[in-house]
Amino acid sequence: MHTPTTFLYCRAPLIEVRRFLNSDPPKLAEIWNSQPLGAHLAQPMTVGSLETYVFAKPYFRPETLLIAVDQDQVAGMAHVALGRDFSPDAAVADDAVLSMMIVAGHANYEIVSAALLDQAEAVARESGAAQLVAGGAPPLGPFYFGLAGGSHNLGVPSTFEILRTLLEGRGYQSVGEYWAMRANIRGFRPSVSREMMQIRRAYSVEANFSPPPLDWLHSCIYMHFERSQFELIPKQKPDAAAIATFIDLPHYSQLWGVHAAALVSVETRENGDQAKSGYLLGEGLRQLAETGVARIETQVDKQDLGAYATLRTLGFDEVYQSIRMAKTL
Repeated sequence: MHTPTTFLYCRAPLIEVRRFLNSDPPKLAEIWNSQPLGAHLAQPMTVGSLETYVFAKPYFRPETLLIAVDQDQVAGMAHVALGRDFSPDAAVADDAVLSMMIVAGHANYEIVSAALLDQAEAVARESGAAQLVAGGAPPLGPFYFGLAGGSHNLGVPSTFEILRTLLEGRGYQSVGEYWAMRANIRGFRPSVSREMMQIRRAYSVEANFSPPPLDWLHSCIYMHFERSQFELIPKQKPDAAAIATFIDLPHYSQLWGVHAAALVSVETRENGDQAKSGYLLGEGLRQLAETGVARIETQVDKQDLGAYATLRTLGFDEVYQSIRMAKTL
């Protein structure tokens, strides 16, 4: 792990904010597990999981994982990710991401939250970031995939009411709204229509449970998860017309008691995209159900009405909302 450093910030009497120390993980796991089950945090969290899925990321910087201390006790954390560390894209590199902020439930909750957010903004500003984005940003939040925020860790879930109220009060604006949608697929069979039969005659669906490597950032995000890829292949040519990618969610499987996976992307490459995507997803869900997957979750932009309609047709229901929020620094 990493070399300890001294305290760097004081918000109020008895509240200090400092960088991450090697001794912090057990307390962070304890605070994580104390959060309400409805907060969309995978539980139980362990020190080993935090080390494997968060601290071992090649772009993890201990100085941007901020720890609040109240009367010598760890009281909360705020994790800032700097765009320049995980993306070569100049537009993304100008941003910083507030990947996670959780606080232990005690009398100084609001003071601790404000102190953490003060320092998170200061770290982002000092790094040269143009804005701080709360709740991840496309393609995904760089940390906590599979551990928080369900299928994407994108946006601040509606269950984080105190955090959202705090952000709104400090000038954060909504820059994206999403539905988290979920389907139970045990025994799933896609619907049959004339349009679906026409697509079936012209295309085949090929499953790849060991797909080729992804770009560097997505490989870092998904490196510890099983990935499944389904391709819609025209029978007259070899190039895929659409590709759907699913990622296993072992921590949520443990929480929910069923084998769960995330639908993380659907890439289309031909006209008539919506119908072909619907056919591809239906076949993908059927094959995943046959392997034992029982629940799928995904997130869809509220403005993407076509994708929303396709998911509803496939049996997905809304389970909560998320808002991506940002503030110019």
